[in-house]
Amino acid sequence: MFTPAVERSWRDAWPLPAQAGDGNAWVTGTCWLYCRREAVAVLWLGAVVTPAATGDVYACGPCVAELARLVRVQAHLRDGIAAPAAAQRPRPRSCEHRRVVLHGGKTHCGECSRQLYL
Repeated sequence: MFTPAVERSWRDAWPLPAQAGDGNAWVTGTCWLYCRREAVAVLWLGAVVTPAATGDVYACGPCVAELARLVRVQAHLRDGIAAPAAAQRPRPRSCEHRRVVLHGGKTHCGECSRQLYL
């Protein structure tokens, strides 16, 4: 029987998804996944088969990372884990930048200290 991911020690330490410059066969082309950008570094992910034809699927680094995240979430849910460990961290509170202050001639939020570009 197949051991569920929850029982495998590596389930929360998956390797990083492919990234440009990592030794994989990156080429310049169009991302077929989420962003659909053209003339970017893309990696061949595999073939897709439709009723009319087959084709090669290429994706850029950020879309490969998003696809890997979706697969990981699906694996955790399938194995009965509520959410991956990274998703369980509390989300940072969003700031509405209501109080503006100047630091060194630059505008910053008085609450979160982020530089604001007005």
